[in-house]
Amino acid sequence: MKENQNDQFYYPKPTLHLDGKAYRFTTLQIFYLIFGSPLLSILIYLFLKLKINYWIYELTAIQIVSILNLIFNINSIVIIYSDPNIFPTISIPNHPFNGNYAITTNCIAAHIFGIMIAIILFIPASKDSSNKKDFIWRKIKTLTISIVGIYILNIFRIAFLLFFNYNGIPFEFIHESLFFLSAVIGALFLVLLLKNWQPELFISIYYLYCLISQRKKINSLSNK
Repeated sequence: MKENQNDQFYYPKPTLHLDGKAYRFTTLQIFYLIFGSPLLSILIYLFLKLKINYWIYELTAIQIVSILNLIFNINSIVIIYSDPNIFPTISIPNHPFNGNYAITTNCIAAHIFGIMIAIILFIPASKDSSNKKDFIWRKIKTLTISIVGIYILNIFRIAFLLFFNYNGIPFEFIHESLFFLSAVIGALFLVLLLKNWQPELFISIYYLYCLISQRKKINSLSNK
């Protein structure tokens, strides 16, 4: 029987440690994270575009109008159509420009929610029992607070957008500026949540780097 040269260079999979806890993952878990989360994010986005989710667009429009009327004292109204193919519209009377704004799929940040939810759901649990016990609870907290936080941030982003546009600032300029600002705030908010409650995401990515480095080392030794 011919001896497998790689056997003499066998290394056990690495174990990473953080805050007194050990982390080990399988290659399949990391595969699901890398390839499963993009696919799920697309499916979530397409799901949010379905007519059965028309109530989300209505709720978003109603809450934006509430902020405009209560905080900014702008007499805006929501126009809701019986046809779910027509997006609900926020109308602002006496607007210096076009005072009608349709709440579309991008307005409810469907793409952001799709990416965020998919990543959180596919975060792998460590195979080590030292931090596996409360993993599901930590994931539920992260998912709930991130959805609520990003939703509120998006509502205020659109409210400020309409307020500034109402006061004469060009729509495209303020739209891009607020989108960038809210993206930075949202990203920092999500990273802090993940760091505190789901560090497995960052550790699993680094774990993949360790696996690749280990494999390169084994191949290098076997070729000598």
